[in-house]
Amino acid sequence: MNTSRESGTLKRAWRAVDTVFETFCILCLVATLLIVLWQVFSREVLSNSPSWSEESARILLVWVGFLGATIGFREGAHIAVTFLVDRFPATLRSVIDRVVQVLLLGFGLFLIVQGSQFVVDAQAATLPGTGLPRSVLYLMMPVAGAMLLLYTVLQAFGISTQRYAEPDDAAEIG
Repeated sequence: MNTSRESGTLKRAWRAVDTVFETFCILCLVATLLIVLWQVFSREVLSNSPSWSEESARILLVWVGFLGATIGFREGAHIAVTFLVDRFPATLRSVIDRVVQVLLLGFGLFLIVQGSQFVVDAQAATLPGTGLPRSVLYLMMPVAGAMLLLYTVLQAFGISTQRYAEPDDAAEIG
């Protein structure tokens, strides 16, 4: 058995998925910026704001919210109120950490199931400004849920998902 090679392959695979996910989030953010700039320019300078711009920016903003929240979880950047839990014995803290991981798995599954249902239910309706199916608003829910599941499982097995941790931050976490 060559577990170190398998581990390296697994790490490269999830990093590739993660890189695509993060790149897509950045592209959505840049697209939102460009669309809003175009909307303001066309409204103020050309006196003719395109009908698709506000709706497109809103869709992308929803997507960036879901994607960014998931990346925030990956990096451990979400707010955690630990003043009470920090006073518990190490064994109880470990149990609480596992319960939190189970709850996160449940939330990821909820996003996948409910988001997929929203996508299916909203396919028939169209958005007025872009003519896109309304389901594009909800498309990022199952994607974010799947990535949340991936990050939670990796963290449950002790694999660090952080990509941008400072050396001091990594020492505090580990």
